[in-house]
Amino acid sequence: MKRVFNIAIAFVASLVLTGCTEERQTVIPTPSIPFFDEVVEERTVFETKKIDGVWRLLKNGEVFYINGAATNNYFGEVAKWGGNVVRTYGIKEAPDAKTDYTTQMILDEAYANGLYVNVGLGMKDSGSFDYSNPANAEAIKQQLENNINWVKRFRNHPAVLCWSIGNEFETSDAAKNAVYFQHVEEIAKAIHEIDPNHPTTIAFSNSDVNNKLKPLMKYAPSIDILSVNSYYNGVGGVATNVAAAGWDKPWMITEFGPRGTWALSNSTDPKKLSWIAVTGKYALEEMTSTEKAEIYSLIWKRDIKANENKGCIGSFIFLWGFQTHGEVLSWYGLFDKKMNSFGGVDEISECWTGKTIDNPAPRIEDRSKMTLNGKISTDGVKLKAKSENNTATVEATSPSGKPLTYRWIINREGEALSNGSMPDGIEGLIADNTKSTITFKAPAAGAYRLYVFVTDEENHKAALACIPFLAE
Repeated sequence: MKRVFNIAIAFVASLVLTGCTEERQTVIPTPSIPFFDEVVEERTVFETKKIDGVWRLLKNGEVFYINGAATNNYFGEVAKWGGNVVRTYGIKEAPDAKTDYTTQMILDEAYANGLYVNVGLGMKDSGSFDYSNPANAEAIKQQLENNINWVKRFRNHPAVLCWSIGNEFETSDAAKNAVYFQHVEEIAKAIHEIDPNHPTTIAFSNSDVNNKLKPLMKYAPSIDILSVNSYYNGVGGVATNVAAAGWDKPWMITEFGPRGTWALSNSTDPKKLSWIAVTGKYALEEMTSTEKAEIYSLIWKRDIKANENKGCIGSFIFLWGFQTHGEVLSWYGLFDKKMNSFGGVDEISECWTGKTIDNPAPRIEDRSKMTLNGKISTDGVKLKAKSENNTATVEATSPSGKPLTYRWIINREGEALSNGSMPDGIEGLIADNTKSTITFKAPAAGAYRLYVFVTDEENHKAALACIPFLAE
């Protein structure tokens, strides 16, 4: 692609805080906008079009299928593994204590790496903000002005793919959504007027036909693409619901991954482990990284790519990087904090590229391969607080044939660092955390999680397993 203006490339290590949007409260002054507002000789133009009866996404007139990642760090790595798009969740113009990226940096680095960006625009959550209250008219007007000014600012950046108007800010109430979607329509219609080169979308938390899809069709006809965030084992139902609603536009899965933490019960796999009688809380059993890898591959092949000729224009794996939010901080991340990739990255890369990965990640086949005092995670492990000589072991394999290193840590359940990420473990409990079998002292009374990271240092790949346990 020919460059007709200079872009200051800023390589960043931490990017999109997925699922959380900080909303700008002040209107952007018009004079601050012009950096990308000039006319460029060659834009990247994306559009949706029916070809032989099937909806497609086109980039500069050629069919473009989205192999995307919802990313909050290790952004540039997406291109190395065969991906072509990343997703953001809101506009960010200045670094803060939690992350050091800005929207400008993301777009610039995307362009430098041959990636495109599904650009998120912030919206007020209709579940907590009353769009029908006349007292909120000024705030709604300001929201419109903010988003339009952001579009004006970045619309000619060659990395822009589309504009996503909010993420999961709809409700399960059709009447509330009817009001909310009218404001979404106002923004989408305005975007089309000022930027005819990039389509609009909106991301839902599910594909509810009557409360979400049909009201969207009625009240926001300027939305070009439907986006749905969906997890195992519900992704396959999106195509069914899209058809049932009569949605005759393209759609995409903008988050997918293993079963969500919110969807566990005492009969699911993995399951919720009840400790209510002791702590008033519960623990969530977690799949190994190897088990999760198979889920990513299954969803992509069975529920996403298989619907390419039914209007599905692609997807975004969740979560590219390590987690900085969530109930369990190892649940969705595809990398550890040392930039070692888990098996899910291998699996999705093979899906994206059609090529077999050399030197695959280490494997911990299933939860039975990690034990604590001879018990597995499903058993609901309990220890005596501050007891000595507890033992844990893990069985891992190295498909690459490279030597493996081990790192065990114990964290209090729900604890996070100031940036939202996983702590490095409670000191003084594990005698030697570098072996496949360890002995350790139980911490004080409370709920904890024992992790093991098994790493192929040469290839920068890892496997992860954990057991939640209760010290009492």
